Amino acid sequence: IGISVVFLGFVPIIGWSLGENECIFLIAVVGLSVDYSVHLLHAYHHGKDTDREGRCRHALAEMGISVINSSVTTLLAAAILFACGFYFFLQFGAFIFLVIGLSI
Repeated sequence: IGISVVFLGFVPIIGWSLGENECIFLIAVVGLSVDYSVHLLHAYHHGKDTDREGRCRHALAEMGISVINSSVTTLLAAAILFACGFYFFLQFGAFIFLVIGLSI
């Protein structure tokens, strides 16, 4: 819910109005933002350590590099959309870049 509120806060700051595209983006923000957290929480839950620091180390060792690689490749794919002349794709690239940047 927090990332959705932050996204809605950024909409007027970056000069967008709440239209069809932004409503579609608002639906997609939930799926994009929860992906990295779920992977890390799953690894945390399956950690064998009893203390939270050990479980955090396990989660980062188990899934950290995969989460970082996934976010970097997604950010690179979104950056390519900035060169597009069609406004929807430019806006979609900015949306993905914003959400993934805030989710990390």
